[in-house]
Amino acid sequence: MAEFGQVRTRAGNGSLLPPLQAMMQLQRSLGNQAVLQLMGKKDEESDTRRPATKRKKSKDEDDSEQKKKKKKVIKSKKLSEEERREQKSAASKRRLGQKKASIKRVKARLNQGLTGSKWENSNVSLAAGELHKVPVKFADTAEKNAGSHQEHVSVNDLYNNNAESLIPPKSYENNRTDQVLRWISSAFYFKLKGNTQEVQAGLFDDNRFYLAANENRNKAHFVRKNKKKKVDETGLSTKELLENIVQEYDKGGKFSGKPEVKERVVRHLEKIKARLLQDELSEEYAHLSDALDAKPIVAMVAEKQGKKNVDLHAERRIKKYLNDDEKFRAGHVKGLKRPCLVCMMNNYGEYKAGNEDWMDKCPHIPERSGPGWLSEAATHEYDIEANADMINRLIPRTYASIPKSEKEKMDENPKYVPKFSYNIDTDSESDVDESEFEDEMDKEDEDERRAAAGEEEVLLVEEDEQIFFMDDERQGFAMGEEEEGFLADDEEEDDMRF
Repeated sequence: MAEFGQVRTRAGNGSLLPPLQAMMQLQRSLGNQAVLQLMGKKDEESDTRRPATKRKKSKDEDDSEQKKKKKKVIKSKKLSEEERREQKSAASKRRLGQKKASIKRVKARLNQGLTGSKWENSNVSLAAGELHKVPVKFADTAEKNAGSHQEHVSVNDLYNNNAESLIPPKSYENNRTDQVLRWISSAFYFKLKGNTQEVQAGLFDDNRFYLAANENRNKAHFVRKNKKKKVDETGLSTKELLENIVQEYDKGGKFSGKPEVKERVVRHLEKIKARLLQDELSEEYAHLSDALDAKPIVAMVAEKQGKKNVDLHAERRIKKYLNDDEKFRAGHVKGLKRPCLVCMMNNYGEYKAGNEDWMDKCPHIPERSGPGWLSEAATHEYDIEANADMINRLIPRTYASIPKSEKEKMDENPKYVPKFSYNIDTDSESDVDESEFEDEMDKEDEDERRAAAGEEEVLLVEEDEQIFFMDDERQGFAMGEEEEGFLADDEEEDDMRF
């Protein structure tokens, strides 16, 4: 205690140290055990391992430190911005390399054992690629023209003059259901302002139209409800929705899309107006009356791969929504484009493989496949390599379409090489025979003459929109940026979807 008293007087001039400081100084002089004894805690041992309690920082000190940290972070971001760009570019190159290697591997697997035909890739992007199966002579020519230094062949070399793989317009006189499904798909493509890679419509035994698009974002746009704009279509029938679409078209509504798609959409809207919106349907369309008077079903359930949304192709969405393979096969599904390789195999492959007479049992099932897209949206839950043998057995080749306007030029000039597209499925291009076709073209020529003379306002696709290609290199194929990243759906996927 005498020592304790001395410590308290060591501040000088006879003043006492504050008790806490005095205790700390005494602890340094005598040690922990002596201090504990002085305080009457002889039986307690000191835990020297416990860290001393930090003094709580004032608010001003804390704010100052936070500002310093933020400045360091900002400075770090500025310094590393170029590095991050380089890292991103390197990652993109790495992913592209992986995609190229994947396409090369898939193509090699598909080509095993083939003799009369061959798979070729005509495009590679970060999001996806595309595969076409054509007769060997066209594949060999395409490879020769591409040269060994190129990653992919020209799609024009694959399809130009390839009569086996190009499908001209045909009549749907004996299949009005599929024809109307194509019209409806075109109408809703117009309603979606062309902001989609594909629209499909289905009709099954419940007499309601099923609608789907590739992109998840379009689900709410088929049947709109907007309180601010006082729009509520939730109670409307398919026929009433089509009436609204045609009214918007008549008012000059615009939409985006490739020229051959616009050409078809305009023609189909005119068909709807003339044949489906009448008080009484003609005999050939009367069987669709109940379905037109019923509310449609938007068959778009969100699909995910892990935590990522997948823009699944439209016809596969309809099949998943039904969750009934037999009902799906017995029904009708048509859209803007013919099924891609995976849609064809996923929707019909197993059935076709087990039923050699499938064309007799289900003649409405698609016979021809479009190209094989290798986007995430297209290949979701389907392994092309694992199913290569069945794919080659059921898909003799992939097909592109000759638009209706190109068919007319072919009829006029037998040597004319038509511009082709696989943005549309010309299986349902026309429902008229040759004589009706000529009469219809004569009428269109007369409408154009009247419009030029100011006699009658006629909605026509603008002349510059009729041009399919910008230069000889791209002749025959409007490439675009389908599945972003991939329509090129996508993605997009995908937005790449044909």
